[in-house]
Amino acid sequence: MLRDLLSLTKPRIAALLCLTGTGATFAAGGLPLVDLVAFVAAGLGMAGGAAVCNCYYDRDIDPVMDRTADRPLARGALAPRLALGFGLGLLVAATAIGLLALPTVAVAYMWLGIVAYVGLYTVLLKRRHWLGVVLGGSAGSFPVLAGWTAVRPLAAPAVVMAALVFVWTPAHAWALAIVYRDEFAAAGVATLPAVVSLDRTRRAIWVSAAGTVAVAALLVPVAGAAYGGAIAVGTPLFVVAYRPLHRFGGEPRAVRAFFTSNVFLAVAFVAWGADGVVTGRPLVVGTVAAVGAAAAFVGLWVARPCLRGVRAAPPPIWVSRAVRACDRLRGRVTG
Repeated sequence: MLRDLLSLTKPRIAALLCLTGTGATFAAGGLPLVDLVAFVAAGLGMAGGAAVCNCYYDRDIDPVMDRTADRPLARGALAPRLALGFGLGLLVAATAIGLLALPTVAVAYMWLGIVAYVGLYTVLLKRRHWLGVVLGGSAGSFPVLAGWTAVRPLAAPAVVMAALVFVWTPAHAWALAIVYRDEFAAAGVATLPAVVSLDRTRRAIWVSAAGTVAVAALLVPVAGAAYGGAIAVGTPLFVVAYRPLHRFGGEPRAVRAFFTSNVFLAVAFVAWGADGVVTGRPLVVGTVAAVGAAAAFVGLWVARPCLRGVRAAPPPIWVSRAVRACDRLRGRVTG
């Protein structure tokens, strides 16, 4: 039962939200260890509680989709009341931790994220309008604001990074939805690929991806070397993944774009947070960030992960050639 309850919290999504929020705390100057632990605990608890509420509300449509049919409520492994009580308990406990250790404004931003995800997205828009992903996607922006205001008053860098998550979300979510569009349509989920043509979906994804690049670039002039190096490398690689999806379509390209978007956001926030705590040697810091970003993207592309049995499109030819060259060089060195 404990494993089923944990799965309802959608740990991978909660971890990504925690990464963006924690990255913001470091970018703002950092928290004492006890306060940082409290922030992570409150953030994970609120994200997990909101996810449980989402699963509770969607328990009638989750069995229709193969992607969600194995969720505990969908297969009847847990009583709905038990799950709802668990989710609400997480929200209460996380709120208490936050109010005890963090500024009230930071907790308020966490709750705005919950309202956006559960109320605006899950209940109001998910089954009614494709704008659910756009407007409900604001839920991912609030952990950034919470992280920053846990350390200091709200400022422009935090707003820019929150906006980055907002414009990034449609490109990320709709790439996934291309692969699962038939399931979404059958379940009555009004995500964009389920209600408009794939051509229009690809154009909308490209607009979101272009917006992501533009917003990410806004912070470069005032950010540190780590963020600058990561974005300098990550931006063209992000475009390399999304441009073929826009031009040619296809589920394998959608899978590659979806996973690439995860890497891009993680790299951006890790680098942004690093700039808040790492000082000196900007050339070294920027180089390390650039190399790390490149390795993350290339490693993902070479691995070619799957969604619904669809393997990601092969990496660009130059990536394959570079990997083979590195393998040959390593063989000469070790041989």
